Amino acid sequence: MQLLEKLKYYVESNTSLLVEDVRRLLRMPSISGTGEGIVETAEYLRDFLRDRIGAQAILLSYGGHPIVYGRLNVGSDKTVIIYNMYDVQPVEPLNEWDVPPFEARIVGDKIIARGSYNTKGALMSSLLGVEAFYKVGSQPPVNIVFILEGEEELGSPSMPKLIDDKIGELKGASLAYFAFPSERVRGKPTIILGNKGIVFMELKVKTSKYDVHSSFSRGLYNPASILARIASELIDPLIGPKVQWLEDKTITPTSDDLEYLSDIIEASPREELLSIYGIEKTRLEDLEWYIAVYFKPTVNIDGFTSGYTGPGTKTITPAEAVMRLDFRLVPNIEPEDVIRGLKKIINNLGLTDFVEIHVHDAYTWSKTSPKDPMVEKAREAYRYLNLKPYTIPILPGSAPSYLFTRKLGVAFIATGPGHGGRAHAPNEYITIDTIPSITLYTATLLTLIGG
Repeated sequence: MQLLEKLKYYVESNTSLLVEDVRRLLRMPSISGTGEGIVETAEYLRDFLRDRIGAQAILLSYGGHPIVYGRLNVGSDKTVIIYNMYDVQPVEPLNEWDVPPFEARIVGDKIIARGSYNTKGALMSSLLGVEAFYKVGSQPPVNIVFILEGEEELGSPSMPKLIDDKIGELKGASLAYFAFPSERVRGKPTIILGNKGIVFMELKVKTSKYDVHSSFSRGLYNPASILARIASELIDPLIGPKVQWLEDKTITPTSDDLEYLSDIIEASPREELLSIYGIEKTRLEDLEWYIAVYFKPTVNIDGFTSGYTGPGTKTITPAEAVMRLDFRLVPNIEPEDVIRGLKKIINNLGLTDFVEIHVHDAYTWSKTSPKDPMVEKAREAYRYLNLKPYTIPILPGSAPSYLFTRKLGVAFIATGPGHGGRAHAPNEYITIDTIPSITLYTATLLTLIGG
């Protein structure tokens, strides 16, 4: 029996055991924001790599939560990096969960748990895909480096330090693989080749020690109006983002991007997004929506707070105001372009002396060519599973995959068969069949790369 056939038979014959291994990890809290369960989960994963896969595995700390770092050397001339995250978001509001968030209860065809979809379910499934080789009396045909971080939900502050520290061991890898349930539409798995970059910042204006009686407002600076003036230079409520200083540098969509536009439309339909979030009216429609959302830079106001909004009336000129912004970056735009451009706007408005700028997250975009040989291996693995993959050149969202593509020069793909949803929300879930699907896909992909 050929290796791929053996792997398939093993996975199909042991689905219940694979599901229980995933549920075991999902029952472990690992909330990066509070630290709850982080060390225990990291140690569990380290021991799993050592005891069940035979990898050399350690915990590395660079001032934050530990990164599980493992190496499995089988003497191959090819190396695959398996990157993923074991941390999750807080579970609140707890009263909106139908089941306890760390019980990993099976409800119908789903497992409901925090981290099931994003992305501990896929993480463990991919590790089980590596273990599957030993279960059929073989070994993986490629060397594997495991990088499992516990700070992705915090912006991955330790990851750049790890890459710098281990660059000699990581450079020259054939692929960095991030497993996740990619079927937004059931039966239509996607191969994600890129992410936009991000700059998340907070603008703060404080004009007095205390809120002031509004009868004096004519003679005062109002911090809310100062930030509102800046906001009006960034976003028009009808026209949208006013970021010509970024648009001028934009080079996407490229011809390669447009080649896969139909894949985006079919596998990530706009209508599904509107339904999920209860959106009745959008500023853009049809092709204009997909071009702008996937391939153009943007600015968004995440929050704006100032003054009194409680019951009754309170006539004040507020002491301070805070506005939070995020910019999404496409190829040819870097974080410093955003920060420099925003400071120029504030200066031109004569408001520099009023505004404190605090940059929280800032990292650049990432893109792997759809023509890369590793991308074709990913497609081939889906064909073996009788699935048609859909290529997504770049996602509207952000992730630190630039560390692999732009710092290490390694192709990076995020993909996996299976479906889930409600990331960061109550009743997060994956479907049960996602687990054996990602397990088999991982084993198949590694086999094809090593073949």
